[in-house]
Amino acid sequence: MAKRVLEMTSRELSKCLAKDFKAAVLSSEGRTIAAEIVVTAPPLIDGVSNVELAASFGADVILLNMVDVFNPRIEGVPEKYSTSFSMLSEFLGRFVGHNLEPVDPGLLPAGRTLSEESVKASIDLGSKLLVVTGNPGLGVTWSRISKGVELARKIAGDRVLVFGGKMHSGGLRTEEMYDLRLIEEVLARGADGIVIPAPYTVPWSLPENVSSVAKLAYRYDAVLMCTIGTSQEGAQRSVIRKIGLTSKACGCDIHHIGDSGYGMRVALPENILELSLAVRGVRHTYRRIAMSYLR
Repeated sequence: MAKRVLEMTSRELSKCLAKDFKAAVLSSEGRTIAAEIVVTAPPLIDGVSNVELAASFGADVILLNMVDVFNPRIEGVPEKYSTSFSMLSEFLGRFVGHNLEPVDPGLLPAGRTLSEESVKASIDLGSKLLVVTGNPGLGVTWSRISKGVELARKIAGDRVLVFGGKMHSGGLRTEEMYDLRLIEEVLARGADGIVIPAPYTVPWSLPENVSSVAKLAYRYDAVLMCTIGTSQEGAQRSVIRKIGLTSKACGCDIHHIGDSGYGMRVALPENILELSLAVRGVRHTYRRIAMSYLR
């Protein structure tokens, strides 16, 4: 049986292969925490980067948003560790991934746009998790996501976990968020995981809708990542607890908390902690926070 994320040391997290991490997540039964960070934003706290802050408050996974894979820099991180995802993973003692966006060429920098070249660059940098998704206002459809997943899977093989999905509507009102037919197309094209908004984070994010996606993901042996991506990462702790517990009950494997606390950079650190405490208690939370990289 795979070692659970809950039991992995910081060193093991940073060096874990993609396929092994998927098994570790699934065997953890809804107790893995991911924190998303805008890498271009200045640190919330002087003297420490936002990725370090998120890691120190309980995140197992650090998901890099708005990173340019052709010119990778993570604000606040020493240059030695900020130009390679594998080096950043070692620096943090965490599993590191990033977003690529399936939009038309020229709309975003090429290093943020999903393409054959950007996927290859991601692999060269040592990314272990590639999330095909879109930032607010870009209107990324499920169709674009499914095609993007297929491209990424073809190039990456099993070297990288490929997730696909939405954290919000992206400004669209032309398709349903929890349309199982559209979501199944993403899975059929090779996604290791599906990304959807967590309960109570977008309109129609009722528990029964999230649960129906969880059952579909289970049939494909895929990971379900439920996201808090609508600035509720800056809400009261009671809101975070409710979202986390409901997500877990619905079948969520990875609990994601977004990057917009006081601004677009990192969630309120105390809410990362609250999410971890809600879904796995002080035992596993404090272990993740306190464990030395030398173990």
